[in-house]
Amino acid sequence: MVKRVAGEARAWPWVAVAVVFVVLSPVASLLTRDATGRASLGWVAVQALATAAAFLIPQIRQIRSEHRQAKAEEREFDTRVEVELAFNDALEPVVRLLGELAQETDRDQRERRRAQAVPLVLTTTAQLTGEDRVRACWFALEPGPPERLRPQESLGRAGPVTTVFERGTPGGDAALDLVTASSRLLVRDLEVDAPGLWELDDTTAYRSLVVVAVTVGNVAHGMITLDALEVDCFDDDDVALVRLMAGLLGAAMSIR
Repeated sequence: MVKRVAGEARAWPWVAVAVVFVVLSPVASLLTRDATGRASLGWVAVQALATAAAFLIPQIRQIRSEHRQAKAEEREFDTRVEVELAFNDALEPVVRLLGELAQETDRDQRERRRAQAVPLVLTTTAQLTGEDRVRACWFALEPGPPERLRPQESLGRAGPVTTVFERGTPGGDAALDLVTASSRLLVRDLEVDAPGLWELDDTTAYRSLVVVAVTVGNVAHGMITLDALEVDCFDDDDVALVRLMAGLLGAAMSIR
């Protein structure tokens, strides 16, 4: 709204000038009839200039507008290219690790590479959101009984994740049902949308949350959470990003 009003305000001087020339052209034509000699030539010149200006000003404004639009589209294209390159650069180490893991024949080396997948996926997930002070956490599924989701690693914003989601508690049932259903969750404001169910630590300073199950086929491995301090930090694109990273982590854990 503000941008539109500002644009309209900048357009008014041009409109005013064009109106002046539009009015001046017939006035000069009338004065030319009564003038003689040099005065007549002067008013003819004024009429010609006014007519030309009245015609050219809208054309110039149209050309400038099209030029600005082309520049804006070019900047948008460059931005998209930069985002895609950054995305590809961020994913490349994860994909390369998956390839190395799939080709590794030594069991011990394979387990070491598998252990590298968790911090790499968490770091990439936190970085690709573009938000400040984001924290990504990996909860591993323990079959029990009782079933548990235990935090094993977190990266990004400082602060340990301490909550163990255990079957038989409201928070534990919510988390475990999400994982076994291979589902995901977007909480835009934790205090309003899901109070008490998703307390990842004792402080609960974060307000936005994304939760995505890490499953491959019918095998559940755990879940990835992504939290931020501000309200409404994440959207559906972030959920899609975490789902992608969860799929890569699930693939790493499934390679035996």
